[in-house]
Amino acid sequence: MLCLENEVFIMGNVKEKINTGVGNLKKHWKTPPDGYYVNYKEFLCLALGSGSISFSSVLITWTAISFNIPMMISYFKVSSGFVFVAGMVASLLGLLRAPILSMLIDNSKAGKNKFKRFLPISSILTVISFSIIPFIPQSMTEDVLFSFSIPAIPVFSVAASSIAVSSGTLLMFVLIQIGTFFSTILNQCLVGIEQTISPVAQERANIGAFKGLVSNIPSSVVNVILPLAAGIFFASSDNPMNNIMLYRVAFPICGIGCVALVFFAYYGTEERTVVHKEYVAKVRFTEGMRQLMTNKYFWIITFFSIFSGVRGCINMYLWICNYAIGGKAGSFVLSICNIVLNNALIPGMLLGPLLIKKFGKKNVMLISTVGFTVMAFMQLFTLKQPYLILVAIFFQNLFNGLSYISGIMAPDALDYQQWKTGKRLEGFWQNFNAFVVTFFGFFTSALVPLFMSFGGVGFGDNIDTALKNPDIMFSTFESVTWLGIIFSILSIIPIFFYDLTEKKHANYIRALQIRAAVSNYQSGQLTADDISNTKNVLAFAQENDDEFIKEELSKHDCIDAIAATVL
Repeated sequence: MLCLENEVFIMGNVKEKINTGVGNLKKHWKTPPDGYYVNYKEFLCLALGSGSISFSSVLITWTAISFNIPMMISYFKVSSGFVFVAGMVASLLGLLRAPILSMLIDNSKAGKNKFKRFLPISSILTVISFSIIPFIPQSMTEDVLFSFSIPAIPVFSVAASSIAVSSGTLLMFVLIQIGTFFSTILNQCLVGIEQTISPVAQERANIGAFKGLVSNIPSSVVNVILPLAAGIFFASSDNPMNNIMLYRVAFPICGIGCVALVFFAYYGTEERTVVHKEYVAKVRFTEGMRQLMTNKYFWIITFFSIFSGVRGCINMYLWICNYAIGGKAGSFVLSICNIVLNNALIPGMLLGPLLIKKFGKKNVMLISTVGFTVMAFMQLFTLKQPYLILVAIFFQNLFNGLSYISGIMAPDALDYQQWKTGKRLEGFWQNFNAFVVTFFGFFTSALVPLFMSFGGVGFGDNIDTALKNPDIMFSTFESVTWLGIIFSILSIIPIFFYDLTEKKHANYIRALQIRAAVSNYQSGQLTADDISNTKNVLAFAQENDDEFIKEELSKHDCIDAIAATVL
């Protein structure tokens, strides 16, 4: 009888919670919760719209000129030397791309739609550029157009190499650069919408976590289906993932999904910045660059991005599945990895907002980076056991699930920048960040091929052939793991210097709200939100005796008049 009563009690609680959840969903579907700006419908539209990046990421990931991408090392037969040189050329193009995109986005005259207006065309041109690549004829990939030599580097034990470039490989490189230009616009505009969708830091954290869960579903599903399809339809191949037909079928499907989803963000979201009505964005690239160079938070987040980008080389599950396991079994394990390893990010996304609320962004990021580093060392002791390496990578991803917080640190730092200089610099931030990362990429891009050479993969060697040698394969696993460990440790350092607390950020937003209200009052364009914000800031300053806000209020002689205004 007691068990039955407990069961009824539990079922009653579950039913009550479900009803409460449904009620809240209906209540806030079109009306934001108290203190927040974004209703649940807009919340969902941003998440679905960001799914376009998830679909495009499939195209970009499987056409990346990289050391572990099947299409590159089997169909286009790239060597580590070609990857290195192509990376250098791409970096040069990236340096040119950054100022163009900064001027294009931040000097927009589209007001509060400066990001959304680029979404349709950028998604379409991204899809076209990348989807053509698998259809480049095999004959073009075998037709050597020219070759170049890489000299020996005795100090690093690197032998001289000759790098052959086919007409198909050159066309592939050009298409990737065109696609990268438009995919960068697409990505930056969706990030820009996320950064400006709300001025409330905690709400942005909630949105970032929910968006991460929903928007990553397309790529998670596709990346599970691809290896399964390869194992079923191309089971007779040594490496089923190397069959080009797989990508010729999948890419058009993903392209359609990319373009379709972007319209949720285009029609269903709003850009909100705390600026006065007559604010006009007009910033030269050099001016925006100078302003960001004095923003220490820009450098903290940028160096974390650089270091964490290199540490990502430790995630070698594609090599493990294709070479250490191999064959049909490798394709099956790759499907499992794409489910388990990608979903290892989910706990961090779910817990992120709660952890931020309790501990703050800095402390949560320290948990993420230190935990990742410990798991990187764990990988070092599992190199001869492929399945145990995958376990280590799982735990790395588990901690890496919290690193998305570095992305929501950026809008906080942008609010600080606006408070400090009066300029909104979302586009400049993203592109100057890309400029700096690309500049350092000239040096960091050499690290993976260099460490691979320590493992026995020469600059001119075909990677697919070299890693089929077990001795070279395990030696390469070890050397690349050490590279990942070094940069895992380095990624911890910038976080120690981040001191933009949630309390500081909230005060910067209050100061911006006051400045916007004053400017609108002086131009005769005062709004109900301006009056409400001013009253709230006045009440906060009085209740908390906050010197920072009191000082900001003292700079303006019309505060009382604004608060007393009745519209």
